[in-house]
Order: sequence, then C-alpha cells, then structure tokens
Amino acid sequence: MFLVLPLVAGAAWGQAANQAPPRREALTEGQPPGLEVMYACPGGTDFAAVFSKDGELATLSVPGQPDIELSRQRSGSGFAYGDSYYELRGRGREATLTAAGRSMRCHAVGRPGEPPRTYEGGNLTITLFPDGVFRLRERRDIGHPTVDLGQWTQEIDGGVRTVLRGGAASRRVFREADGDRLVAADGTELARAAKPDTIDDRFELAGLYRDTPSGGMLAECLTGRTYTIAPGGAEPELEKAWTDATPSREASLFVRLQGKFQDGDLRAERFLALDAGATCPALPARGSALRDTDWRVVEIDGERPAFASRRQQPTLRLDNQGKYTGSTGCSTIAGTYQLDPDGLRFAAEATPRVQCPAAASAIESRFLDALAAVRQTQLSGTTLDLIDQTNKRRLRFEARGR
Repeated sequence: MFLVLPLVAGAAWGQAANQAPPRREALTEGQPPGLEVMYACPGGTDFAAVFSKDGELATLSVPGQPDIELSRQRSGSGFAYGDSYYELRGRGREATLTAAGRSMRCHAVGRPGEPPRTYEGGNLTITLFPDGVFRLRERRDIGHPTVDLGQWTQEIDGGVRTVLRGGAASRRVFREADGDRLVAADGTELARAAKPDTIDDRFELAGLYRDTPSGGMLAECLTGRTYTIAPGGAEPELEKAWTDATPSREASLFVRLQGKFQDGDLRAERFLALDAGATCPALPARGSALRDTDWRVVEIDGERPAFASRRQQPTLRLDNQGKYTGSTGCSTIAGTYQLDPDGLRFAAEATPRVQCPAAASAIESRFLDALAAVRQTQLSGTTLDLIDQTNKRRLRFEARGR
C-alpha cells in the first residue's frame, strides 16, 4: 500500500507548508475539476485539495497532518503543481500524486464544483455534498429524528446506483431515475428538492483529534474529512483531554463527541470520550466516476493492442448532459449516450474521418464497431468495461491519470 505520510520527514512538511509560491504569469493549461476537491486513491491515502481562485496554489490536506502548499507548474496538458518533494498532476477528474519518486493514481470523488443536492421522500432526507460526503435525516413516528453521515459514491452495473456508507447503516443503495429521483430498495422514491438542506443537526462523531496553534482539528472517521473545531462549546474540554493524554504536540488521538456543522467548521457541543489506543477503521475503496472521467482504451474484444504512443489510444469521456466525446486514435468522435436501468447505449454523430496509417485505421474500425454494440457497463475501481447484448466484453478502459 502506498501511503503519503510515512515518506515525509517533519522538515519536508514544514518547508512545503510555509514556502511562498513564486509569482508568475497566469497559465492557460487545463484546470482542476473544482476549487475544493476530495481525491480517493485506491490502495493509497485519500487527501483533499483546495485550489486558489487564480489557479496558482494547491493546498493538500491529509487527515491529522499539516497542510502542503504546492505552486503551479507548467505542463503539456491538464494541470500540475509541485515543489522539490511533491508533484500533483491531473487531467479532468483523474490525478497522480508523486512523493519522493513514488506515485499513486487518484480520482476526484463526488461532483466537484457543483452545489449540494438534497433528495426527499417518505421519512428520509438525504443531502449529497460535492466532495463525496452525505448527511441523512430519518424521521420517526415518536421522538427526535435520527441523523447519519458518511461517504456516497456511484456504482455502475447496468444502470447507475447511488451508494451511501455511514454509521447508522453500513450500506444503503438507491437507483438513480431520470437524474432527479432516487429509488430505494423498497420502492420508496426520493425527489430532488428545489433547495439543498445541509442537515445541520447534532451528530455523534468519532475521529482523530489534535490541537494546533490555530485551533483544534478533527479527522472524522466516517467521512474521511478534516474539520476545524470552532471556538466555544465543548472545545476547551476536548483540548484539555487531548493535552493531558497526548505523547507529543503532533499526535492525533481518537475521540468521540457530539457536534454540529457550521459554515464549514465543526462545533463540539459535548465531549464524550478519548481513547489514546483507538483509531478509525479503514474506509472502503472507491472507484472512478463514470462521467467526467477521461477513459483510455486498454483492450478491444479481449485483445490488448500495441500503441506506438498514448496519443494513438482511443479515448472516451461522458458528460452529465448525455453527451460523449473521444478519439479513435486518429479521428475525434462525438455523440449521445443513454444510461438507465436497461443499460448503456451510444449513438454516434457524423464526424469527419482523418486519413490514418493502416494499423491505426484497423484499430479505429474495431473501436467504433465495439462502441456501437455496447448495451451494458460495469465499473470497478479505475477500470471501465463496456459489454454487448451477448454479455461479451467489447471494450476495457482505464481512467487516465496524467
């Protein structure tokens, strides 16, 4: 498993966090998928990235650790940030983080740059945040409603399913319908609300806490996000418990508390317990998103073609409006797609063909024939399989990280 943190000495963290980015002319290359992005790294360490509005600075946050600030670097395509130790390169939703010469492929989770989406139906209210976090309120006949939070993701197995993994229930699955509805396993329909409800109720939370010169920080277990503890409430009690138990100023200790989310911070309303020997359980691995990901072909009809360069590999990208674009390795392609419980179908638009060498032209024909035959799709990690009506895998793609 690749972990970012053990590779980094304390001096390197301090240098990366305090070094001022050089002034430079604005770059016109590709942009990150949003100003605030949560990256999931299968087999590695998830991290958050905050990009400055002028695009010149990226601040990386790993739960329980000091932030890393990287300045913008020039790149042939996509975006790039780095210093003498770290490099973050990406295109679209996919990115590669390199530290000390070791790299891990990551992808943006949720829908960066979009507002929260709230769905309501029956006794449930669910809000999906763009960084892949959900909050849920479930009303009961008697007493106060129950609340839950955790991570949401999309699974593709024929149609699209939204999967919630939180504390009250380890897994809840909803089928997406018409883009504006979620359908639960028992048939309950949740319609998208006109305005998002951030569900700022009191939650029982657990995570790794540490105190810093600028205040307390909690790396919450279920969401994998790090929150600043707002002044007031139970914050002094929480800080004292940590100070009495911590072996060092850099240690993060497991705590439980009750709190509310306010303007991006967390207000600790009641301190429950500290356990210096406990830690958060590992979060489930998450895969790339079907849409807004740059997919590169690695297999056509069971064969792995040899490409002279990556530019000759067919590519595919699906947007959220039912359109796709891509390349055959020679010619650009475009069209529409339909994804529903019955499967996935592509409809090509007429686009001009480019004269290609014989080998590339043969791959182009095979790719287009396979794409036209697709009826189902399966997505696992960073691998996308497109399958025809006979259940034969026609195309295999990998998410393009750089």
